[in-house]
Amino acid sequence: MRPNRKKHMKYLPKIFLTVAIVTFAIGASELGDNIFFYMGRPVGAIFFVLFMIFQFLQKETALYNEQHEMQPAPVKAATARPSALQPRRPKQIAAGLPA
Repeated sequence: MRPNRKKHMKYLPKIFLTVAIVTFAIGASELGDNIFFYMGRPVGAIFFVLFMIFQFLQKETALYNEQHEMQPAPVKAATARPSALQPRRPKQIAAGLPA
């Protein structure tokens, strides 16, 4: 796995939790009659759900990465299509039919 992607996966749950707390706090406050204040609670709930999904899948993702790194690299000949490995035969023309 690329190190840059690993870094993003490390900080994304923290960002989601921070955004969830901030937006929920803005939505819970009664500072004004602005549409953005009404959107705070639902947006906070959505980001909290995203945070929880990342938390639940963290161990499974780490296990998958370990298994993927331990697996040997596939050989190209083994993954090639069987028709590509066999020599091509010319098409046979049925006897008695014009070509």
